[in-house]
Amino acid sequence: MSSGLSAPPAGLSEVSRLATLLADQALDAQIKSRPIPDDQVQALLDAAVLLDEYGQELPPLLGQIVHEIGTSAPERAAAPAARRDEDEVGRMAWMLRPFRSAKRGG
Repeated sequence: MSSGLSAPPAGLSEVSRLATLLADQALDAQIKSRPIPDDQVQALLDAAVLLDEYGQELPPLLGQIVHEIGTSAPERAAAPAARRDEDEVGRMAWMLRPFRSAKRGG
């Protein structure tokens, strides 16, 4: 869903490219059971929001990360020792889920 912003800036292709590289690193860390730094998760979510605001398709790896963050949000909310920043990232990812579903459907 586009928020009615004008033509996409030329730098969006670079945002998409860099988000794909960062998402690849995050998935690699996940496969190796390493933690993904909060600032990396936040950067991925920021890129997803920016791309969505301009009506751009999310790169597949970025979409996968956003989906995985969204599905882990309820688990984080249930954890009593969850940090406030992690809760915020989880809420943001949860908010992005409708955008992801809309892109798949049409």
